[in-house]
Parts: sequence; C-alpha cells; structure tokens
Amino acid sequence: MKLLRNFSLYTFIGFLNAGIGFLLLPVLTRHLTPEDYGTISLINVYVSILTPILGLSTSGFLSVEYYNSSYEKKEFSKIFSSVRIIPIITIVPLLIIFWLGQGYFPELMELPLQAYWLIIPMLLFTLFHGNFTTFLLTTKRAKIFSITTIAKIFIEISLTLFFLIYLGYGWDGRIYSALITAILFTGISVWFYDRWKLLSTDIRKTYIRAAIIFGAPLILHQIGKFVINQSDRLFLAKMVSVEEMGVYSVGYLVGSAILIIVTAFSNFFNPFLFERLKRGSEDDKKEIIKVSYVFSGIALGALILLTFISPFIFRVFIGKSYATGIQYVFWIGLSYFFWSFYNIFSGYIFFLKKTKILGYLAFVNVGLNCLLNYFFIKEFGAIGAAYATCISFFIVAVAIGFIVSKLYPMPWFSFLKKYNNLKN
Repeated sequence: MKLLRNFSLYTFIGFLNAGIGFLLLPVLTRHLTPEDYGTISLINVYVSILTPILGLSTSGFLSVEYYNSSYEKKEFSKIFSSVRIIPIITIVPLLIIFWLGQGYFPELMELPLQAYWLIIPMLLFTLFHGNFTTFLLTTKRAKIFSITTIAKIFIEISLTLFFLIYLGYGWDGRIYSALITAILFTGISVWFYDRWKLLSTDIRKTYIRAAIIFGAPLILHQIGKFVINQSDRLFLAKMVSVEEMGVYSVGYLVGSAILIIVTAFSNFFNPFLFERLKRGSEDDKKEIIKVSYVFSGIALGALILLTFISPFIFRVFIGKSYATGIQYVFWIGLSYFFWSFYNIFSGYIFFLKKTKILGYLAFVNVGLNCLLNYFFIKEFGAIGAAYATCISFFIVAVAIGFIVSKLYPMPWFSFLKKYNNLKN
C-alpha cells in the first residue's frame, strides 16, 4: 500500500511538473512561431548536454553514500558540501570557453547571441535545482518535494504568461521565466540545506576526488543519454530547419508524456531498489520483480492511450502551425516505453558501482544514434529523427537488460515456474 501511495504521489507530481510544458502548449504554440519554439528547444538541448559536464555526474554519489555510508551526520555534511561545490569550480573554465567562442559558436549552434549567453546561467541554476530535487527524493522527503514542485510549477507558468502575454516577449520570455524560477528555488534549497545542517566549510579533496571517480564514467553515460534524447533536434536544425525542429519538438513533447510515468517510477523505485538489493533476500527480489512488471504494464497502457488521444490533443490544444507534429507522437511514445526498461535496469549498475559499464554503453550508443539520425533524416526527412530515436532507445534497453542479467541474476521468470506447478 505504501509503495502504491508513493508511486501515485510521484506520478501526480510528475504530471503537474510536466504541466509546465503541456499546459503552456496552447499559449506557446499560439504566441510563438515554430522558429521561436525551436530556439527554446535548442537552448534546452545544450543545457541538457552540458549538465553532466558541469556537475561531473557526481550527484548520484551522494545518493549512494546516503544509503551505504556509516558516516555520522557531521561527517556526511562534509561529503555533501564537498560534492555540491564542484559545479561552482567547473563553471569557470566553461565560462572562459563560451567567452572565447562567442564569435563563432552561436552561428554553429543555430542560436542568436542573446540565447547563447543565456545557456550558462540556465545551466548552473537548473543543475542546482535538479540536485535539490534529487536529494529530496533520495531522502524520501515527499512532502517537501511535493510542495516545492507545485510552487515551482505555479511560479514558472505565471511568469511565462506574464512575459509572453502581458509584456509581449518571444522565446526569451519563456527562458527568463524558467531562469528566474530556477534561481529562486536554488536559494530555497540553500535554506533547507542549512536548516538540515548539511552545509560545512570543511571541504575535503578526498571526498571531491571520490565523487569524481564515481561520476567520471557517468559523464559519457549522461551525455549519451541526452544525445539520444536531444541529438535528433540538433540534426533537424542543421539538416532541415529550426522551424521544422520547432514543430518536431511539440510532437516530441506530447509523445514524451510517457516519460512522466517513467520519471515518477524512477523517483520512488531507485531508493526502493537500493534498500531491497542491500538486504538481498529472495522475497525482496520477488518484490522488485513484481513492481517492475506492474510498471511495465502501466507504461504500455499509457502508450496505447496516448496514441488514441493525440489527435484530440492537437486539434484542441495546439496551434494549427504545429499540426504536422502529430506524426511524431507514437514513435516518441514508443521510444520512452523502451526507455522505461533502461530505467529499471540502470539502478542495478548504480548499486553495484559499476558505472564504467554505462560509460562504455553510452559511447557505443551515441555513435549509433548519430549515424541513425543522419542517414534516416537524409532518407525519410524529419520523421527519420523519430525513427532513429526509437531504434536507439530499443537497442540500449536490450543491451543494459542483458548486461544486468549477467551481473546480478534475478528470478525474472519465477512466476512461470509457479504457474507450471499449479498446472501440474
């Protein structure tokens, strides 16, 4: 019952959080041109790709240490503060690179100069807020997670409407609303950290080094994950147009409704998984499998439902200039159905601290995804990007499932034995 309650809570909050994108679709698709929407999508793409580089993928280190360490609270605060200071250090060389490349990077990235310079603050404060959300989930502070998420949604939507409708801004109004909200909640996170006595001036190189060793293999893994999720838009912007990429992004957003359920599941599943794998009993393993099967069924049902209602969504909620985006919905939804299996299996690798595997897997998959995008878009046009995404997600899901079955065998088909025994 508790598991169902937690999953329901995270799913509900996930739907609300996605509402920032979905509830704003009628406004954004009627007040912004496809090119404006494409610019917003490109900024989000670059922020997503640069996030693991800035944070060195060390956030997961805190999650694992929180469950596995025997540190006292005072000592954990030193670990926490040492890891949290890493993005403040890494932002400096990144800022220098952006300054040196401002003469030619914006054109290469298909961005106006103003959008180019908004990437740095968006990157930093989005990372800070994301780390706060991750920590709330890791420590099972569901009430604070719910309240802060709902407050963030309300503020960000309100600011977007203010900038776009009242002030008449374009793409920049949407970005400013997201940036202001991220800055505000970064400040709130610092207040909570201080209240929980997690902030320490005793920064230890040992802990920074341990976090980087843990996170370094994940940098490629995280970049690979974002490349698979986002590279299609980069290819479309360069090979087709920013306008078509904007239309594709709207279809992608609708199709990614499946991701809401996947993310909600991941939010409660990883702590659930770590606890039971640590105990390691047969009953614990069977409980993990049962939850995994139930979730897979929910994800499949959601994909079928989304496929049937997407024409209604486009007809009622989305501007006519984005109508052709409906062709992408099913393929993106199917992609995230495959991604749900990746989320189930990746937790095992985190628990075993064999993160190098994810790095190797990402390296192969990034190359494959880029090749598929190039040749499929060239052959089939913009829809080829959706095909490439779907195939990439399927391959990575099969690969990680095979690897985990070798590293940590689980009685995945024990229910068949029980069924055969009853039958006999």
